[in-house]
Amino acid sequence: MSLFTPEFFTLVYKRGHYLRKALTFTALSLKRLDSLREISRFDLVFIYRELFPIGPALIERLLARRGRPPVVFDFDDAIFLPAVSEANRLIGALKHPRKTASIIRHSDHVIAGNDYLAEYARQFNAAVTMIPTCVDTQRFAPSTQPRSGVPVVGWIGSPTTAPYLRQLVPVLQQLRRKHAFVLRVSGAGEPVDAAGLDVDNQRWALEREVDLFNTCDVGVYPLTDDEWSKGKCGFKAIEFMACGVPVVAAAVGVNREIIQDGVNGFLASTDAEWIDKLGRLLTDAPLRRAFAVAGRRTIEERYSLAVNAPRLADTLRGVAARHEERTKENAQT
Repeated sequence: MSLFTPEFFTLVYKRGHYLRKALTFTALSLKRLDSLREISRFDLVFIYRELFPIGPALIERLLARRGRPPVVFDFDDAIFLPAVSEANRLIGALKHPRKTASIIRHSDHVIAGNDYLAEYARQFNAAVTMIPTCVDTQRFAPSTQPRSGVPVVGWIGSPTTAPYLRQLVPVLQQLRRKHAFVLRVSGAGEPVDAAGLDVDNQRWALEREVDLFNTCDVGVYPLTDDEWSKGKCGFKAIEFMACGVPVVAAAVGVNREIIQDGVNGFLASTDAEWIDKLGRLLTDAPLRRAFAVAGRRTIEERYSLAVNAPRLADTLRGVAARHEERTKENAQT
């Protein structure tokens, strides 16, 4: 059960509306608490990130008490670091990033989305498995329709990652003086507008997400080089590559593992590298096609649901089986 309904997710990233946010959150939280009443009927409890985005790890610790099903905790961001969206600065004090350590400590098993997160988790729990973020390559697939016209540089993200795009705008403005392209933006929360850029702001929706990726000729995945970015799992780069869209990504964290610079995409560390590598892709259709094929192959081999779902299933079955064995042993003593 997800705490964030599509409607609440949209509301969360709107500025203000604090009373409405509080009332909606309270109602959804009560519904979630009610769903936990019969938790003992299940073989395993799977927690993604946390049960509640604010407050200490009280409920998570209660779930880990003796006699309850084993708990598997999964996280794919550096949620142990302080972070809050601009739209919700006032509730920053209610967030407890340090509770991540407590949840990890009280979990039977932890699944981390990259090695950086796994290393953090192992400080508090030895039972850690690294399973990378992955996509369904049957759904995220290249378009069969040929593209033509002015190239489209795409950025698809969320209101929390939009600042990375805005930091890249000066680079894109310089690039536009040399090469013609349209900047397609989706998911930023607020429209992006910049002098000298032809910006196409598109509404993000889950049901048209794959189509949005497939309208792009080149994808950009900018990040800053900091601890928070090291915890990211390269999801948007993975989605672009699964759809056969060549990517230029910040040379940060797991991006260095996903992308082999010059083989299945480009990595960029400086403004000059961003301009040079984007320019090369905009003017070289054969290079775009080569990256598209190589990038798609990378995702199929390492970041696909087909490869990683069995690993997840085996991990969960193992946790449940070990818990059952311990329960039987305790009953006999």
